[in-house]
Amino acid sequence: MGGGVIKGHVACSGAKNASIPLLCASLLAKGKVLLRNVPRIRDVLDICSILKHLDCKVVFKGHTMLIDNTNLKYKPLLFEECQRIRGSYYFIGVFLTLFSKCEILLPGGCKIGARPIDIHLEAFTDLGYEYTITDQVLSVYKKKAVKEVHLTLKNKSVGASLNACFAGLSLQQFVMDNVLFEPEGKDVIEFLNQLGYPVLFSNEKITYQKKNLEFKLTKHTVVSDRIEALTYTVLGLLAGDITIKKVETKDLELPLTILKKAGFLISFTENEIKAKKSKGNPMEITTEVYPGFPTDAQSLFGVLYTRTNGQSNMQENIFENRMHIYYDLMDSGVECLIKNNKAIVEGTDQIQLKNYKAYDLRHGAALLLLALANEGEALISNFDYVLRGYDDILNKVKALGGKIEIIS
Repeated sequence: MGGGVIKGHVACSGAKNASIPLLCASLLAKGKVLLRNVPRIRDVLDICSILKHLDCKVVFKGHTMLIDNTNLKYKPLLFEECQRIRGSYYFIGVFLTLFSKCEILLPGGCKIGARPIDIHLEAFTDLGYEYTITDQVLSVYKKKAVKEVHLTLKNKSVGASLNACFAGLSLQQFVMDNVLFEPEGKDVIEFLNQLGYPVLFSNEKITYQKKNLEFKLTKHTVVSDRIEALTYTVLGLLAGDITIKKVETKDLELPLTILKKAGFLISFTENEIKAKKSKGNPMEITTEVYPGFPTDAQSLFGVLYTRTNGQSNMQENIFENRMHIYYDLMDSGVECLIKNNKAIVEGTDQIQLKNYKAYDLRHGAALLLLALANEGEALISNFDYVLRGYDDILNKVKALGGKIEIIS
């Protein structure tokens, strides 16, 4: 699999973490929605299946999707797709605004930690709802009529910020403090405004005052996937010479600055990154909420640590079960010290590829980088995790010269 020359250019697709809430929020439209730059990934296809279960018309050609919710009907969200993906929980907030109730199978997704939705549920309670959980089914229903509310999320959470916002759109007005929106969340807020919901975001606060919607066709282009951009950037630094196009580098200021300061051969403009095979100085990184270092890039940089001249440190502060890649590095001959959610990695060229098992989306992507950057072959099981979040990754890697095949 690895050891070949990786060279060429690759275009970033639309962001997974924007596409999922955007598709759910399309149900809030009064009219049809045309989304461009939608990634063709498993999670998106699962959301499309749920929309069709709800009697919506969905036409998905290339990377453009047309959604018509004219015949939308309330149904309990007891579909298996809801348990396959984490982002199905965005339907809850949407349903509360549309139907004042929601029954849904508890959402699934990558097993990277507990990731409870208690912040979401507390926000729904502040908005006048009650909930029960019975046999993996969450039921949320209106307890009292609320017209105006000022609530504060107990912890910063992108998912809870969006979900509470969706649920509050039926109110006359609301203010919500302590919210968190990464670039993908800001993209969703922009979409809500295009639909006719006047949601304003600034200084960790959103405000909203209801107005009447007009029937129209809403067109929106999904923001580019910054984690996909970082994935191919790390691949270029590990194994070749890659130009990454259609990327919003302003959303990657911290990780790109870290790479530049470490001495890696990297340059970038507003919408493009060039990354060449190189070695860098040791790095010390701690994952934080945006605009801090993204937890989704932690495993990818863990592999890049093997190309540093000395010891690099990684502290994971977001999820408690996201350190799998460092055990794989250790099994592959890399000197690693792992304690709790901190890893110390010694740079080395002496890596012996093994057979690996992916435990989540980004772990699987990191394993792919490890395999492509080193001599030999590796078998990665559970590769479905990667297909859930990376658009056309097989053909993109092959076009760069990487050797990769799916074995059924």
